[in-house]
Amino acid sequence: MLLEISPLRSSKRARTRDQLLVAAQSLLMTHTAAALSIRQITDHAGVVHATFYNYYQDVAALVADLGELLGTNHAATIAGLNQAFADPALRFAHVTRQTLRIVAKEPGFGRLIFDVGLPPDSLVSVLRLRLKLDLAEGMRLGRFSLSDLDLTTSMVSGAISGLALDLHRGILPLSAIDPATTRLLEFLGLDPTGAAALGHEPIPFPLTPALPMSWLALPPVRLPAGACP
Repeated sequence: MLLEISPLRSSKRARTRDQLLVAAQSLLMTHTAAALSIRQITDHAGVVHATFYNYYQDVAALVADLGELLGTNHAATIAGLNQAFADPALRFAHVTRQTLRIVAKEPGFGRLIFDVGLPPDSLVSVLRLRLKLDLAEGMRLGRFSLSDLDLTTSMVSGAISGLALDLHRGILPLSAIDPATTRLLEFLGLDPTGAAALGHEPIPFPLTPALPMSWLALPPVRLPAGACP
Protein backbone atom coordinates (compact mmCIF):
# COMPACT_ATOMS: atom_id res chain seq x y z
CA MET A 1 0.00 0.00 0.00
CA LEU A 2 1.26 3.50 -0.89
CA LEU A 3 0.31 6.88 0.51
CA GLU A 4 0.11 9.88 -1.80
CA ILE A 5 1.50 13.09 -0.37
CA SER A 6 0.44 16.24 -2.19
CA PRO A 7 2.32 19.53 -1.94
CA LEU A 8 0.84 22.13 0.36
CA ARG A 9 -1.76 24.48 -1.07
CA SER A 10 -0.15 27.65 -2.36
CA SER A 11 -1.53 29.98 0.29
CA LYS A 12 0.23 32.91 1.92
CA ARG A 13 0.73 30.77 5.01
CA ALA A 14 2.34 27.99 2.97
CA ARG A 15 4.56 30.46 1.14
CA THR A 16 5.75 32.03 4.40
CA ARG A 17 6.50 28.61 5.85
CA ASP A 18 8.63 27.89 2.79
CA GLN A 19 10.39 31.25 3.18
CA LEU A 20 11.47 30.22 6.67
CA LEU A 21 12.64 26.80 5.48
CA VAL A 22 14.55 28.29 2.54
CA ALA A 23 16.21 30.81 4.85
CA ALA A 24 17.21 28.04 7.25
CA GLN A 25 18.75 26.00 4.42
CA SER A 26 20.79 28.97 3.29
CA LEU A 27 22.06 29.56 6.82
CA LEU A 28 22.83 25.87 7.32
CA MET A 29 25.37 25.98 4.51
CA THR A 30 27.61 27.87 6.97
CA HIS A 31 26.01 27.12 10.37
CA THR A 32 24.92 24.07 12.31
CA ALA A 33 21.33 23.60 13.39
CA ALA A 34 22.34 24.16 17.02
CA ALA A 35 23.83 27.55 16.12
CA LEU A 36 20.72 28.91 14.40
CA SER A 37 18.59 31.53 16.12
CA ILE A 38 15.04 32.57 15.35
CA ARG A 39 16.24 36.11 14.68
CA GLN A 40 18.76 34.90 12.11
CA ILE A 41 16.12 32.87 10.30
CA THR A 42 13.45 35.59 10.22
CA ASP A 43 15.95 38.26 9.17
CA HIS A 44 17.19 36.04 6.36
CA ALA A 45 13.62 35.21 5.33
CA GLY A 46 12.61 38.88 5.38
CA VAL A 47 9.71 38.39 7.79
CA VAL A 48 8.84 39.89 11.16
CA HIS A 49 10.41 38.08 14.11
CA ALA A 50 7.06 37.25 15.71
CA THR A 51 5.89 35.59 12.47
CA PHE A 52 8.09 32.61 13.25
CA TYR A 53 5.83 31.52 16.11
CA ASN A 54 2.85 31.23 13.78
CA TYR A 55 4.63 28.23 12.25
CA TYR A 56 7.07 26.74 14.73
CA GLN A 57 7.44 26.61 18.49
CA ASP A 58 11.21 26.91 18.28
CA VAL A 59 14.17 26.32 15.97
CA ALA A 60 14.12 22.60 16.78
CA ALA A 61 10.59 22.33 15.36
CA LEU A 62 11.67 24.05 12.14
CA VAL A 63 14.69 21.76 11.89
CA ALA A 64 12.42 18.72 12.34
CA ASP A 65 10.18 20.01 9.53
CA LEU A 66 13.25 20.48 7.35
CA GLY A 67 14.22 16.86 8.03
CA GLU A 68 10.78 15.72 6.87
CA LEU A 69 11.09 17.92 3.79
CA LEU A 70 14.45 16.31 3.00
CA GLY A 71 12.93 12.82 3.19
CA THR A 72 9.91 13.72 1.08
CA ASN A 73 12.07 15.53 -1.46
CA HIS A 74 14.19 12.42 -1.91
CA ALA A 75 11.09 10.24 -2.21
CA ALA A 76 9.89 12.54 -5.01
CA THR A 77 13.26 12.28 -6.76
CA ILE A 78 13.25 8.48 -6.86
CA ALA A 79 9.48 8.05 -7.32
CA GLY A 80 9.84 7.63 -11.07
CA LEU A 81 12.48 4.94 -10.60
CA ASN A 82 10.27 3.06 -8.14
CA GLN A 83 7.37 3.04 -10.58
CA ALA A 84 9.30 2.38 -13.80
CA PHE A 85 10.89 -0.98 -13.03
CA ALA A 86 9.01 -4.17 -12.23
CA ASP A 87 12.20 -6.07 -11.40
CA PRO A 88 13.08 -5.35 -7.74
CA ALA A 89 16.79 -5.99 -8.39
CA LEU A 90 16.84 -3.45 -11.21
CA ARG A 91 14.85 -1.02 -9.07
CA PHE A 92 17.27 -1.46 -6.16
CA ALA A 93 20.23 -0.79 -8.45
CA HIS A 94 18.72 2.37 -9.94
CA VAL A 95 17.51 3.82 -6.64
CA THR A 96 20.81 3.10 -4.89
CA ARG A 97 22.87 4.65 -7.69
CA GLN A 98 20.65 7.73 -7.87
CA THR A 99 20.64 8.19 -4.08
CA LEU A 100 24.43 8.07 -3.94
CA ARG A 101 24.78 10.32 -7.00
CA ILE A 102 22.69 13.02 -5.30
CA VAL A 103 25.03 13.13 -2.31
CA ALA A 104 28.16 12.98 -4.49
CA LYS A 105 27.05 15.63 -6.99
CA GLU A 106 25.27 18.08 -4.67
CA PRO A 107 27.43 18.76 -1.59
CA GLY A 108 24.64 20.76 0.02
CA PHE A 109 22.51 17.65 0.42
CA GLY A 110 25.39 15.79 2.02
CA ARG A 111 25.89 18.70 4.39
CA LEU A 112 22.23 18.69 5.40
CA ILE A 113 22.22 14.92 5.91
CA PHE A 114 25.52 14.53 7.76
CA ASP A 115 26.95 17.82 8.98
CA VAL A 116 24.41 20.24 10.42
CA GLY A 117 22.47 18.19 12.96
CA LEU A 118 19.18 17.58 11.14
CA PRO A 119 17.25 14.61 12.52
CA PRO A 120 17.82 11.73 10.08
CA ASP A 121 14.65 9.82 11.01
CA SER A 122 12.35 11.07 8.25
CA LEU A 123 14.81 10.39 5.45
CA VAL A 124 15.98 7.09 6.92
CA SER A 125 12.44 5.83 7.60
CA VAL A 126 11.37 6.38 4.01
CA LEU A 127 14.52 4.79 2.59
CA ARG A 128 14.47 1.81 4.95
CA LEU A 129 10.81 1.06 4.32
CA ARG A 130 11.23 1.34 0.54
CA LEU A 131 14.29 -0.90 0.75
CA LYS A 132 12.53 -3.47 2.91
CA LEU A 133 9.58 -3.63 0.50
CA ASP A 134 11.93 -4.12 -2.45
CA LEU A 135 13.94 -6.80 -0.65
CA ALA A 136 10.77 -8.65 0.36
CA GLU A 137 9.51 -8.54 -3.22
CA GLY A 138 12.88 -9.71 -4.48
CA MET A 139 12.76 -12.67 -2.08
CA ARG A 140 9.24 -13.56 -3.22
CA LEU A 141 10.22 -13.44 -6.89
CA GLY A 142 13.46 -15.36 -6.34
CA ARG A 143 15.70 -12.42 -7.29
CA PHE A 144 17.28 -12.10 -3.85
CA SER A 145 18.52 -14.87 -1.56
CA LEU A 146 18.08 -13.64 2.01
CA SER A 147 17.88 -15.59 5.25
CA ASP A 148 16.71 -12.68 7.43
CA LEU A 149 14.84 -9.76 5.88
CA ASP A 150 15.14 -7.37 8.84
CA LEU A 151 18.83 -8.04 9.36
CA THR A 152 19.56 -7.61 5.66
CA THR A 153 17.57 -4.38 5.54
CA SER A 154 19.64 -2.98 8.41
CA MET A 155 22.94 -4.09 6.89
CA VAL A 156 22.21 -2.79 3.40
CA SER A 157 20.73 0.52 4.57
CA GLY A 158 23.78 0.96 6.80
CA ALA A 159 26.09 0.23 3.88
CA ILE A 160 24.32 2.78 1.68
CA SER A 161 24.52 5.40 4.44
CA GLY A 162 28.22 4.70 4.90
CA LEU A 163 28.86 4.97 1.17
CA ALA A 164 26.95 8.24 1.05
CA LEU A 165 29.02 9.64 3.90
CA ASP A 166 32.31 8.63 2.27
CA LEU A 167 31.19 10.14 -1.05
CA HIS A 168 30.27 13.36 0.72
CA ARG A 169 33.59 13.46 2.56
CA GLY A 170 35.52 12.81 -0.66
CA ILE A 171 36.91 9.51 0.65
CA LEU A 172 35.27 7.75 -2.30
CA PRO A 173 35.04 9.16 -5.85
CA LEU A 174 31.87 9.31 -7.93
CA SER A 175 33.21 6.36 -9.95
CA ALA A 176 32.88 4.12 -6.86
CA ILE A 177 29.06 4.18 -6.99
CA ASP A 178 28.57 1.57 -9.70
CA PRO A 179 31.01 -1.03 -8.32
CA ALA A 180 29.61 -0.47 -4.82
CA THR A 181 26.09 -1.09 -6.11
CA THR A 182 27.35 -4.23 -7.83
CA ARG A 183 28.81 -5.53 -4.58
CA LEU A 184 25.54 -4.88 -2.76
CA LEU A 185 23.63 -6.81 -5.42
CA GLU A 186 26.04 -9.71 -5.01
CA PHE A 187 25.45 -9.58 -1.25
CA LEU A 188 21.71 -9.85 -1.97
CA GLY A 189 22.30 -13.05 -3.93
CA LEU A 190 22.75 -12.05 -7.56
CA ASP A 191 25.51 -13.77 -9.51
CA PRO A 192 28.52 -11.53 -10.26
CA THR A 193 27.71 -11.18 -13.97
CA GLY A 194 24.09 -10.20 -13.33
CA ALA A 195 25.06 -7.87 -10.51
CA ALA A 196 27.64 -6.11 -12.67
CA ALA A 197 25.15 -5.70 -15.51
CA LEU A 198 22.64 -3.96 -13.23
CA GLY A 199 25.26 -2.02 -11.30
CA HIS A 200 26.81 -0.51 -14.41
CA GLU A 201 23.83 -0.29 -16.75
CA PRO A 202 23.88 3.00 -18.71
CA ILE A 203 20.67 4.83 -17.82
CA PRO A 204 19.41 8.42 -17.99
CA PHE A 205 19.34 9.43 -14.35
CA PRO A 206 16.90 12.11 -13.20
CA LEU A 207 18.42 15.53 -12.69
CA THR A 208 19.99 16.00 -9.28
CA PRO A 209 17.49 18.04 -7.24
CA ALA A 210 18.48 21.59 -6.42
CA LEU A 211 18.67 23.40 -3.13
CA PRO A 212 16.93 25.08 -1.46
CA MET A 213 14.00 22.69 -1.09
CA SER A 214 10.46 23.86 -0.45
CA TRP A 215 7.19 22.09 0.22
CA LEU A 216 5.38 23.99 -2.52
CA ALA A 217 7.89 22.94 -5.16
CA LEU A 218 7.31 19.23 -4.56
CA PRO A 219 5.15 17.20 -6.93
CA PRO A 220 2.69 14.71 -5.40
CA VAL A 221 4.67 11.80 -3.94
CA ARG A 222 3.55 8.25 -3.30
CA LEU A 223 5.30 7.03 -0.16
CA PRO A 224 5.20 3.45 1.17
CA ALA A 225 2.51 3.07 3.82
CA GLY A 226 4.14 3.39 7.24
CA ALA A 227 6.61 6.10 6.25
CA CYS A 228 6.22 9.41 8.02
CA PRO A 229 5.55 12.24 5.55
